[in-house]
Amino acid sequence: MLRPLFYSIVGYLVFSDAEAFGPSARPFLQRSSVSRHRPVLAHAKNLLRIKADDTASNGSIIHESHFERRKFLAQSFIVGVLPLVTPHVTHADDDQTQTTNDTIDPSINLPKITSKVYLDIKLANFKQPKRIAIGLFGDVMPKTVHNFQNLCTDNYDDGPTYVGTSFYRVISDTSIQGGAIGKDATTGKSGTSSFENGMSFDPDNYRILHSKRGLVSAVRNPDGTIDSRFFIQTEDDAGWADGRYAAFGIVLEEDGTGGMELVKKISRLDVKTPQNAPKDPVSIVGCGLL
Repeated sequence: MLRPLFYSIVGYLVFSDAEAFGPSARPFLQRSSVSRHRPVLAHAKNLLRIKADDTASNGSIIHESHFERRKFLAQSFIVGVLPLVTPHVTHADDDQTQTTNDTIDPSINLPKITSKVYLDIKLANFKQPKRIAIGLFGDVMPKTVHNFQNLCTDNYDDGPTYVGTSFYRVISDTSIQGGAIGKDATTGKSGTSSFENGMSFDPDNYRILHSKRGLVSAVRNPDGTIDSRFFIQTEDDAGWADGRYAAFGIVLEEDGTGGMELVKKISRLDVKTPQNAPKDPVSIVGCGLL
């Protein structure tokens, strides 16, 4: 009898302010055990700094946010204590988050890389572009990979392409976001798939956990569909993205490429508020298959 009352009180404290929290707390509740919280203090720190954006129509994944002490204590409590007494809490009415028992933890078992692509990136202070190589998980995410690979190669066929686009939002030590194509590309509000009429589509699944830095994931629209927009996570622990964003590739450390060093450099550029857009452009000037 006391347990439902206890849950109701905690739930009220945390979820009464939907605009402030959005879905950022829910991935924590949906983890199966406290060992999956990697670690509590790191999550609490992220909760103070970031939140998932429920209004993805503007192309945003996360925004800087300041939380009141009451909210911080409530979420820290949920992250650190609630999983011990409720190891299988889910939100059946939350159609924004997808759960599955067939998850893949890339920090333990990286999915098979079926193809490789590259993005040549130009920063204002670079004399020459630097390259990022990305390995794609075509067996696990066939349609999502097909779309991304096409966008890296269609510049040869006059189709939609990443050439000429930019990384339009960067969050220090969290992620960099790019790939917007269309009339609102500079603000990240538009995306175009490589499929017929540029239509958005449903990702294959959400099986890959965001437990390894360098993972490349699709940005989602409010209806859950995806297009050309993507983000690269810069830290190993991005549990806020699990079940909400579909990972389909990873940045590779290969000779002649910038790897994660370049990604981290981009993530720490000076930005313009409120969109966290780089003050100096970060342009994709070339792309293709490796």
